[in-house]
Amino acid sequence: MENDDEYSERGTTSECPSGYQGTEPALKYVQANGVRFAYLEQGDGPLVMFLHGFPDNAWSYRKQLQVFADAGYRAVAPFLRGYAPTEIPADGIFDPIALGKDLEALIAALSDDGQARVVGMDWGGTSTFQALATAPSAIKAAVVMNTAHPITISSIRRDPELVRAVFHVYFFQLPGAESAVNTEGLPFVDYLWKLWSPTFNNAEHIRSIKETLSSPGTMAAALKYYGGLTDAGLTGRLPINDMHTPTLTIYGSNDPTARYSVKEEPLFKGPHKRIVLPDVGHFPHLEREEEVTGLIMDWFKTHAPD
Repeated sequence: MENDDEYSERGTTSECPSGYQGTEPALKYVQANGVRFAYLEQGDGPLVMFLHGFPDNAWSYRKQLQVFADAGYRAVAPFLRGYAPTEIPADGIFDPIALGKDLEALIAALSDDGQARVVGMDWGGTSTFQALATAPSAIKAAVVMNTAHPITISSIRRDPELVRAVFHVYFFQLPGAESAVNTEGLPFVDYLWKLWSPTFNNAEHIRSIKETLSSPGTMAAALKYYGGLTDAGLTGRLPINDMHTPTLTIYGSNDPTARYSVKEEPLFKGPHKRIVLPDVGHFPHLEREEEVTGLIMDWFKTHAPD
């Protein structure tokens, strides 16, 4: 394993939102796919990887890290490429292919057997869908939350109501978007969380997200993901392959990705279940923390037992 264990530290107040309880995960670093990744780690045992989206960071899975560590897993939540304290990649590439390779390389670097159970949402879900299509042997079982599978994107783009709902995808690709978003206090972060998950209320977690995105270069990197997705779609580099890995997909009924999610089902040739949670927005694992954590645990215990 290519693990940078010589640099491991406990989260400081600025890293760990103070409202969290329980054992504190360690902040560690590892080199994978040419990028030095920071990640949170808790527990020992089979590897479970949790991948965040935007606007978010690895602390989004604080509760899940604790629960899975207590259940005998090694729970790991990386900060995605460009999200501090993970470094900004020198090649400036943020497309789904790079995200999938990141996940594949992280699993290779951190696992004992070259495999992991994977949970991803938003961009973390894009990473997971990509790896399920191109590196299926690395993933024993997967859970993907509120992520538009490539097969649904054309439907979303033809639906005016959903285009309005995902306005940020287009706005973030406009000239000057970074300067508009990266203003003092990052009010855009507050706005998106209130828009997407209005029932969620955790000021400490929002503060930690703003701290991540305020790191020099991080906001610019995070916004480049959107252009990377668009370019990959226009050039036919989004994989629409059959997937055989046991995969649970979870959608909030209030999230735009839910409307056409049924179109993904024919691609899953192995065990698959799609759940749409009523009155849930973009961050199911936070809005329905206990319920969603239980769904994830049950899926892995059923389809990827130790």
